[in-house]
Amino acid sequence: MRRGTGYIVIFVVGAAYLSICECVDGKREKSPEIEIVHEDVSQINAATATRDALTATELIELADCSSLQCVQLYMKDRSPDFVHASKGEFAAQHRSVVTDTAGNELVMPLSTFYIDINPQASWRAAHTIHKKELGDKLLEEFKQLGFQLVDSDYYLGIRNKQYRYASSAYPGKSLYVTSTYEPWYRKGLYNTKVTWPCFVFEVYRDKQ
Repeated sequence: MRRGTGYIVIFVVGAAYLSICECVDGKREKSPEIEIVHEDVSQINAATATRDALTATELIELADCSSLQCVQLYMKDRSPDFVHASKGEFAAQHRSVVTDTAGNELVMPLSTFYIDINPQASWRAAHTIHKKELGDKLLEEFKQLGFQLVDSDYYLGIRNKQYRYASSAYPGKSLYVTSTYEPWYRKGLYNTKVTWPCFVFEVYRDKQ
């Protein structure tokens, strides 16, 4: 980033995608995903939100859902901490600064919970964290519930290797964890190139 040219990217999660305006040397370019504005972060923080991510217990409970309606009903009880941005897309209401690989400060939700609503696709439900320390905290929650590393492989059709955890306290369910720049293919917040590290947590019932 050029010296003297600073900007903050604000991801506004809503029912529709908003616009992006990139300010470089006085020029403004627009594309339909994010809006760059010069505002203090505190002005966009949702005052009523109390947390930035789902808990390990909540993800374990969500693993019992196999439909969008089930997830919607579950997440409705977690408002105002999470907002239903679009069909199958939930995001933390609170916003915070995330620094990408180029050193740009991006203001965005620190987590999302997306499900695959494509009837032709296999069911997928992923909780994506946008800060390592928050991801480490969530993984520690799972470990406190008895989840231990079992193995690692390319399980769920994404490019990065995933680490599978299981707990005797929750038989029949597995946790899959990975770090990636491709948490979800062309959806919502990840519709354009992702330039910040993402930490993805997925809990599923084991196939019989």
